[in-house]
Amino acid sequence: MHTSLPRILAGFMISCALLAGCASAPPGQSPTTPLAPATASAPLATIAASAPTQAAAPATTSAPTDDDIKAGIQQTLDRYAQAYNDNQPDLLKQVVDQSNLPFRRLVQGRFDTYQKSIFAGQTTFDYKVNSIKARDLGFVQAQVARASDGAVADWLFRQVNGNWLLSEPTEDQLGKRLKIETEHFVYYTYPWADDINPKLEQLMESARAKVLERLGKVPDTQTNIYILPAFGIGSPQNPGVLAYYDRAARGVARIVIFAPESFSFSFYDPSQGWEPELQGTLTHEYTHLVNNASFTPIARMTDWMVEGLAEYVSDNPRADEVRDAVQSGNIIPITDPTGQYNKQDLEHLTILNQDVSLAYGLAYSLVEYVNEKYGGMDGYWKLVQAFDKRQNLDKALQEAFSISYDQFDKGWRDWLKQKYS
Repeated sequence: MHTSLPRILAGFMISCALLAGCASAPPGQSPTTPLAPATASAPLATIAASAPTQAAAPATTSAPTDDDIKAGIQQTLDRYAQAYNDNQPDLLKQVVDQSNLPFRRLVQGRFDTYQKSIFAGQTTFDYKVNSIKARDLGFVQAQVARASDGAVADWLFRQVNGNWLLSEPTEDQLGKRLKIETEHFVYYTYPWADDINPKLEQLMESARAKVLERLGKVPDTQTNIYILPAFGIGSPQNPGVLAYYDRAARGVARIVIFAPESFSFSFYDPSQGWEPELQGTLTHEYTHLVNNASFTPIARMTDWMVEGLAEYVSDNPRADEVRDAVQSGNIIPITDPTGQYNKQDLEHLTILNQDVSLAYGLAYSLVEYVNEKYGGMDGYWKLVQAFDKRQNLDKALQEAFSISYDQFDKGWRDWLKQKYS
């Protein structure tokens, strides 16, 4: 994550998507009947002509061309951007498929949270259609470019009453869930994601290999992987990340992945594709799973130990943010000395009120510092095990390394200044 406003804003909006499930929604319309699947060779104009509407529309003399479809989607994107720029919730509702209740709550929830945030009004939203392609069920997938930085996302649109609205398939439309078993993983996915399922399998294998190389062991049993090609599948999900580790899913650990071709997935660099960013995320989340299953349970560790390890294994130091913080003296403390209930420190990283991305970078630096100064990963696990027993960082440091918290903190801060000067 970069420190520029557009990237920070994008990350903020994604993290705020956690509120989407409970956001109030306007009265819905009756769901439409699922369409017959489109053939792979069908032109976009044919798909558009076959898409159902929620009310009778005037007959047309000819099917729209691909350029007509792109123009219609661009008009929707312009209105979507205007809704954000001018804080017009009624305009937002006009460009979102109101028949898909979970999806409209996701879009509305992100909008409401952004408009209440400190970021509202600080940037101008502007999007452009790069390309389109036909999907099954009358949907058209558009590659949408963000004007602020050129990043792209793959969003789905459906024609309703002659307008191309932001939409996604419902769980019923996606059809029966598939189960795909490999040597190390069991995948639960849908035919809708057939074009990317093999890529996701490759990324998970790469994540496993990376974690095994760094930590030395991984579980012998298969890991469950759930691939969600659309929002609102099954029980409420967390759309705030590209993927996440769920250790409490009915007693069975799993990793949940939002498919790249979904609204929940983040914008990405078109020159690199979505694979690199997702690869890092999957490595991070698989590290959590391995940590919890094969090492010290993460519930017994501090936040910086858990997240710092996952960032360290996935090679994500967030160096630019850490460098800025070191040079400005904005170092988040390891332990909050104020005694307040809502602690603002790296030990409680997940409840920080601000600078969360920076906190992940500083957590990475702590793991790297321990590795460099106190015996590599063996030293790190020695500290973790001492903390697991003591549940006090100062006592754990004295037991593991025969130093006090103050000595450790000063050594880390001096090391940061040398590394990021």
